[in-house]
Amino acid sequence: MRILRFDTRKLLALLAVVIGLVMIFPIYLLVVSSMRSEAHVLDVTWFPVEFAWNNFKEAVQSTHLLRSIGNSLIVSVTVTVVAMIFHAMSGYALARLQFPGRKFVFAWMLSTLMVPFAVITIPLYLITKSFGMLDSYAGLIIPSIFNAYGIFLFRQFYRDFPKELEEAAYIEGLSIAGTFFRIALPLSRSIIIPLTIGFFVANWNAYLWPLIITQSEKLWVVQQQLANLVGGGYYTPWNVVLAAAVIAALPTLLLFFVAQRYLVEGIKMTGIK
Repeated sequence: MRILRFDTRKLLALLAVVIGLVMIFPIYLLVVSSMRSEAHVLDVTWFPVEFAWNNFKEAVQSTHLLRSIGNSLIVSVTVTVVAMIFHAMSGYALARLQFPGRKFVFAWMLSTLMVPFAVITIPLYLITKSFGMLDSYAGLIIPSIFNAYGIFLFRQFYRDFPKELEEAAYIEGLSIAGTFFRIALPLSRSIIIPLTIGFFVANWNAYLWPLIITQSEKLWVVQQQLANLVGGGYYTPWNVVLAAAVIAALPTLLLFFVAQRYLVEGIKMTGIK
């Protein structure tokens, strides 16, 4: 019985390694291809024939890639931080506060998840235009903040939040707002960290809304810059495009490596009642 259990663990470990290699392989292919010269960029080899480090220099100097990365960072970080605060407050209110129409508000909010973005694109554009937010950071940021998915997850999390902690805070004289900001929010790391990663990556990869709302190149986000490299004219320098893609992927990879430990801890905490 012990031998069978040992073999099963080895098989699961081997399967995990294989799945990991399969998932990492496209990233490896991207990095290796970005180091090839233009003549060998489409070669099917495990390693470059010669390392063309100039691809990265050309990707930065020949385009406004760094400025686009800065725009994406401004939009992604702002949307993520503001959304986490507002969504946590909304989820806490729907889970803990008793007010007329609470269930209706939650159902109405949840129903917005069933509406595709393509349906609301034109109305959202007209609303943004009426507020004078076209071709601005406000137009990129404000419409992206509100998302029922985050509110739903926070609401479900706070429904299982220990009431004893809140009752102790009330006894100590804290208000509802004080209880939320000093007790509930700091103890919500297990839900905040995965949502932060998800919101940041989603806004970093956003392309359609920035393409619609911006007109000047100075407000282009990184995905628009990459698309312009591919679709610019009749000639596409694929070695430069791949190098730019590697540079554009660095912030999300850095976020993952920094938050990986906290993400695993958060997953473990979700199982503790």
